Amino acid sequence: MPTTPHQPPQTGGIRAPKQERSQRSFDLVLDTTLELLSEKGYSGFALTEVSRRSGVSVGSIYTRVDGKDDLLRAAQARFQERLLAAQREMTDPQRWAGVPLAQLVPQLIAQFADVLNQQGRTLGAFLQRGAVDAAVAKVGKAGYMDARDRFIDLILSRRDEIRHPDPIRAVGSCFTTVYAALARALALDVAPEAAEGSDLPTLIEDLGAMTLAFLRCEGQ
Repeated sequence: MPTTPHQPPQTGGIRAPKQERSQRSFDLVLDTTLELLSEKGYSGFALTEVSRRSGVSVGSIYTRVDGKDDLLRAAQARFQERLLAAQREMTDPQRWAGVPLAQLVPQLIAQFADVLNQQGRTLGAFLQRGAVDAAVAKVGKAGYMDARDRFIDLILSRRDEIRHPDPIRAVGSCFTTVYAALARALALDVAPEAAEGSDLPTLIEDLGAMTLAFLRCEGQ
């Protein structure tokens, strides 16, 4: 997955570094934050642990952020860049040139599931925090809408193969259903121990088949 240099916004409690050395140090802090969120979720995330793992002093971290929640938002911006890059790559029309709907749908869903699975623990930490933090929720929603719009646009590029009487509505409903099912199976919005224990490969296969069948449905 491509990684681009991160420049956190200089707003609120986040202050962007101005020197290259300081930028590298803060990048290390952000990467360490994302690692901790992936391992322990928001409840297990602490500035002292970020400092210990990254080798950057707590005092230095406080020169960049006012506290734990500001560091979380800066790390989310970094994570969002990577997630959006993965979504752009996944839905690039050139990658799917000449692929018919019958192959596009199951393969796209499988790749989407793979992206969510790879990023799931970190994404889940942000989703759970977003329930009580409007700023985190806003960024998370933007990522969701980006994935939704790209999914819909790609599938609708095969509109002539869709037999549902309302293709736009049908594809939108398919994305909502696919995302909800995968999010539940991967426990993105709940603690990992609350996951329903789905057989993920089977679920992905079934979601592909059901989505394709719905798009081909000629009913009222």
